[in-house]
Amino acid sequence: MIISPEDIEALDEAFAAMCEFAAEVRGSAVGEPWYREMLARFLECAAEQYRHMKLGLRHSTALLAWACRNLLELNIYAQYVAQSDGNARRFAMNRVADGIDTFDSFKTWLARNDPSLVPPEVDAALAQLAELRAQEDEPPPRLYSLKYLSAEVGLADEFAHMSKICAKLSQPGVFAVMSEDGEADLFQPALFRAGAGHGMEIYQVVKTCISH
Repeated sequence: MIISPEDIEALDEAFAAMCEFAAEVRGSAVGEPWYREMLARFLECAAEQYRHMKLGLRHSTALLAWACRNLLELNIYAQYVAQSDGNARRFAMNRVADGIDTFDSFKTWLARNDPSLVPPEVDAALAQLAELRAQEDEPPPRLYSLKYLSAEVGLADEFAHMSKICAKLSQPGVFAVMSEDGEADLFQPALFRAGAGHGMEIYQVVKTCISH
């Protein structure tokens, strides 16, 4: 299961094509602008995680495992939004709420020790997101958990097993702390291929969405 230079070259070309396709998606006439932007971002995020996997392949099994799981999660979301217009809208409508939660949590964490540590850009971002939320007609419907969504798109087993192994390898648990250097390298080929496979599935999902 060794990852050969030829394998890397082929995947590099595929993910480069994915990024080029993202530009085509944005320029297409399919759906509304928010929909095209969402699909394009799925492609760009997948390509970014593939670059992280390549770095992990050279330098860190933990990084490789983290990026592999990220690609699985992106695939679950992509498969979910492709199922229906309602699913796509549910996902997109949670952007503002998720952004507020992210910036607010960051601000609370920093301010706990010293309020002066909070960059003014954080308050500016929160104000902008709050303005967007005020423009919403009603609160967005809750986005289901990844565990639930994985079952909805037929990836429940993959999510259950990969999430566990990637967590073991990317977080400082007992095995990770007590292992010798290079002991986890045997996981790399399988994880790399799995993550790349999920990236290619995202590519195909977006192509299908654009062709309809």
